Amino acid sequence: MRVLIDARSAVHPRRTGVGHYAEQITRHLPGAAPDVAFVAWYVDARALYRARRFFAAEEAPNLIERPMRFPQRIHQPVSLRLGMPLIEWTSAFDVLLATNYFPPPTRRGDVVTVVHDLGFERFPRTAPHVDEGWRALLRRALERSAALIVPSAATADDLQELHGIGGERVTVIPHGVDADQIRAVPPGAGEAVRRRWHIPGRFVLWVGGLEPRKNLERLVRAFGQIDSDARLVIAGGPVPWYPEQPQLLRAQIDALPPAARDRVVMTGYVAMPEKRALLSQASVVAYPSMYEGFGFPVLEGMAARVPVLTSNVSSLPEVAGEAAYLVDPNDEHQIAEGLGALLDDEDLRDRLIGAGLARAARFTWHETARRTVAVLRRAAGGR
Repeated sequence: MRVLIDARSAVHPRRTGVGHYAEQITRHLPGAAPDVAFVAWYVDARALYRARRFFAAEEAPNLIERPMRFPQRIHQPVSLRLGMPLIEWTSAFDVLLATNYFPPPTRRGDVVTVVHDLGFERFPRTAPHVDEGWRALLRRALERSAALIVPSAATADDLQELHGIGGERVTVIPHGVDADQIRAVPPGAGEAVRRRWHIPGRFVLWVGGLEPRKNLERLVRAFGQIDSDARLVIAGGPVPWYPEQPQLLRAQIDALPPAARDRVVMTGYVAMPEKRALLSQASVVAYPSMYEGFGFPVLEGMAARVPVLTSNVSSLPEVAGEAAYLVDPNDEHQIAEGLGALLDDEDLRDRLIGAGLARAARFTWHETARRTVAVLRRAAGGR
C-alpha cells in the first residue's frame, strides 16, 4: 500500500496545532506500518534551487518526500479556485491522508480527511475567512472522503450535529504528546527564556495562536483579580484569519490596574524549543478556551509536570479527565479562583501534577499513528 500524506502544514515555518499534528503524524506513521510506503507531499518553492528534507529519511526508510516546486502563496489560492493541478499527477497512491480539512485537488475517492474541529461554525465570529465558497469546499471534502478522522468525541458530535455525518465513516483518534520531548530542555534554556522576556519569579503560562475563541480577554481580566506576585506569560502570535487580535488583547491588558498590567508578558510566536523551555519554568498552564477540537497545551502542561487550568466545555474535559482544574470559561471569577488555587495550594498542585503525568502518558503519537494506519488500510480497500 502507498499512502500520500498532505504534509503542507507540517513544513510551515510557524506551526500551530494543525501543523504540529501534521508533523508528528508524518514522522510516526512509517514506524507504525513498516510494510507501507509513505510519501510526504508539500509545496516548497525553495526546492527549485536547493534540495531540502524536512523528515529524517534515514530513520524511516519507507518515507520519501515529494515537494512540489512552486510558491505556496500562489499554489494555495489557485488550487482551491481551479481544482488544479491534481495530486495524482504528482505521485501515485492508494490512499491520501488529508491532514488539514481539505485534500489537495484530486478526483480520487480514496481520501481520509482529518477534521480537527468545527470552531469556525460554532463561533463564526472568530473565523471571518470562512465564506460560502470555503464552506462549499468543506462540504465537498466531507462528502467525498472515504473516511473521516476526528481527535475527540466532542468533534465527532459536532460533525454529526452540524453536517449529519457519523457512524462508521467517522473514527475518533486522539492526538498524542511526546512527553520525553516536552521535558527535553537543554541546560540553561529555561533561564535563557526568562532573561529574554524578563520573567523573574513564578508565572502562569498560556500558549497558542491569538484568536477570539481562546478566551484570552477573560483570562487577562481574571489574572487582574488575583492577589499574587506571579506573572502572566502569553506565548503566541496572531493567526492569519484574525490579525487584529493582538491589538484587542493589548487593550484588555492596558485596562488592568498598573500592578497587574506590569506583570503581563506577551512574547509573540514561540517555536517548539522556546515553548518547551517556557513550560519547564511555568508554575501553572492556563488554557480556558471557549472551544477546542483537542487542546494540545493541556497535555503539554501535564507532560511538563505543571498543574493545568482549562475549560469544562467542548473536548477539553475529555482530554483533561480529572487531572486538571476545570472552570466555566464564561466565568472570569472562576478562572481567577482557579489561578489562585493552583499558584498557592501545594497539596492541590502536587495532586494535579501526579495525575497529569499519568494522564499525558495515555496519549502517545505511536498509538495515534497505529490507529490512523488502520483507517487508511480500510479506506484503501485492503490494498
